[in-house]
Amino acid sequence: MWRFIGLHNQNGSLTNKLTLTMSCLAVGGVLTVGSSALLRERISFRKDLEQQAELLLDTLSAANSDALYFNKFDEAGEIINNLDKNSQSKRLIISARLYQKDGRVISDTFTEDYKVLSLQPDPLGQKILASQQLVLDWQDEKLIAGKPILVGEDVVGAVSIGFSTKPLQTELRQTLLEGLMAAVIIAIISILLARLLSRSITKPLQQLTTATKQISTGEWGQTINLQTNDELTTLSNAFNHMSGQLHNVVESLKLQTNELENSRQIAQTRADELEQTLGELRKTQEKLIQQEKMSSLGQMVAGVAHEINNPVTFIQGNVEPAQEYVADLLNLIELYQKHYPNPHEEILAEEDAIDLPFLKEDIAKLLFSMNMGSERITAIVNSLKTFSRLDEALCKAVDLHVCLDSTLVILDHRLKGQGHRPTVEVIKDYGTLSAIECFAGQLNQVFMNLIANAIDAFEEPDPALELNSEKTSQRQIYICTSMTDNDHVLIQIRDNAGGMSVEVQSRIFDPFYTTKPVGKGTGLGLAISYQIITELHGGQLTCESIPGQGTEFLIEIPSSQPLAT
Repeated sequence: MWRFIGLHNQNGSLTNKLTLTMSCLAVGGVLTVGSSALLRERISFRKDLEQQAELLLDTLSAANSDALYFNKFDEAGEIINNLDKNSQSKRLIISARLYQKDGRVISDTFTEDYKVLSLQPDPLGQKILASQQLVLDWQDEKLIAGKPILVGEDVVGAVSIGFSTKPLQTELRQTLLEGLMAAVIIAIISILLARLLSRSITKPLQQLTTATKQISTGEWGQTINLQTNDELTTLSNAFNHMSGQLHNVVESLKLQTNELENSRQIAQTRADELEQTLGELRKTQEKLIQQEKMSSLGQMVAGVAHEINNPVTFIQGNVEPAQEYVADLLNLIELYQKHYPNPHEEILAEEDAIDLPFLKEDIAKLLFSMNMGSERITAIVNSLKTFSRLDEALCKAVDLHVCLDSTLVILDHRLKGQGHRPTVEVIKDYGTLSAIECFAGQLNQVFMNLIANAIDAFEEPDPALELNSEKTSQRQIYICTSMTDNDHVLIQIRDNAGGMSVEVQSRIFDPFYTTKPVGKGTGLGLAISYQIITELHGGQLTCESIPGQGTEFLIEIPSSQPLAT
C-alpha cells in the first residue's frame, strides 16, 4: 500500500511533502477532536456521578436522621443495608457507611463485620463530621462522597457512599478505540487524496524543473506544453515566453562579450605598457627624491657640524688652561692654610659658608666632566662630518671602518638602554682593510639602514616568531669586515633578534614593502640599499635569516671602482 501511494519516492520530494502534510493535518484534527470529546465525556461523567452522590446522600440523610437522633441504630442500619440488594446500585456503589456523631461506623453495607469496625472512630467519618458540608474525594477507580446528618443545627451522624469509576474507564476506552480507528481510516483516505492532488501538481512542475535544468546547462529556448487550464498553464506560458527572451538575450550577450573581450585585450596591453612606464617613472622619481633628500641632509649636517665645531673648539681649548688655573689656586690656598693656620674669624666664616673642602673636591670633577663632554661633542661632530659625505657624487678612497664608526656614533642614542629598552651591545670584528674606492655618502646610507633595521628588530619584534630567550636577553649586533680572495671587501652585519619569516625574506628588497606600522617606514630603505650596492658599486647584498634566532646582511663590493670623470 505504501508503494502504491508513492512514499517510496526520494526524500524531500514535493509529492511526499504534500502527502505527509495533509495526512498529519487530518490525523491531527481527528486526534484533537477525539481528545476534546474524551475530555468532555470524562468531565460530564464526573459531574453526573457527583450529582447522583449528593442526591443519594440527601435521601439517606433524611431517612436516617430520626433514627440517629433517637439512637435507634438498628433501624438506621437497615436502610443502608438495603442498598446492596439493588443490582443496579451494586454495580455502581462499592461502599456505604453510616456513622455516629463520634465517627464510629454503625453500618457498612459491603462489609459483613461492620460491628467490629464500629468499635473505633473511622477517619473518614471524623473528616465528614468535621467538614459540616458535602465531602467529595476522587481516588484511582472510585469516588468517596460523604455528608453530615443534621437535625436542626445538631449533627447526629454522617453517611458516606463509594462509587466505582470503572464504567467510566470502560466507556472512555471504547471511545478512544473508536477515535483511533476513525483516525486511521481518515489518514488512509487523506493519503490517497493527497497523492492524487500532489500528482496533478508535481507532474507539471517536474516538466518545468526539467526544462529549467536544461536551460541552466546552456540549452536555451526550452519550452513546455501543459493543457491543465489552470494557473500551471499560465505558468508554463510565462516560462516559454521567458525562455525565448532569454535565448535572444544570451545570443546578444555572446556577441557583446566577444567584442568586449577584444577591447579588453587591447586595453590590457596598453595598461601593461602604461604600468611598466609608470613603474619606471616612480622608481626614477623615488631615486631622485632620495638623492635630493640625502644631498640636502648632507649639506645640513655639514653646516650644523661646522656651527657646533666653533664653540666646542673654543670650550675645549679653554678647559685645559682652566684646569691649570684652578690647580694653581687650590695650591695657593693650601700654602696659605699651611703658613697661616690661624686665620682671621671672617676668613674662617667664609670658608665654612662656601664649604671649602667640598669645593676643592668638586671643582676638579666639574672641569673633568666639561672636558669629557667637549670631547664627546667633538666625536659627534667628526661623525657628522663623515656622514655629510652623503651629497658627494664622486668615487673616493675612504676607510670603511671610519664610516661604520661614524654611523654607530650617530645611532648611539638608540643603542643605549633607556626606560624599558635594554642596551644593544655592538661587537666589532674589523679586519685589516686598506682604503677602498667607493661612494662614501651612499655607502654610509646603506650602513645606517642596515644597523637601524637591526635596532628596530629588537624594539619591535614579530610576535608570530618564537624568540630565542637566551640570545634576546643579550641583545647584540655583530659587525665584521674582511677581504676575500678575489680582492673584494666583505661586510657582515648580524643581529640576534627574532629573525624573519620565509615570506618576508622573499620580499625584503622589494620597493615599498615594509613590516613596520603605518608612519614608521616607507619600505624604501632596503630597496635603495640594494640598488646602491648592486648598481652603483657592482657588488652583492644578500640576507640570511633564521626565524627566532636572527638576521645577517652580507655586503660584498670590489675594493676599487671605476673613477667617475
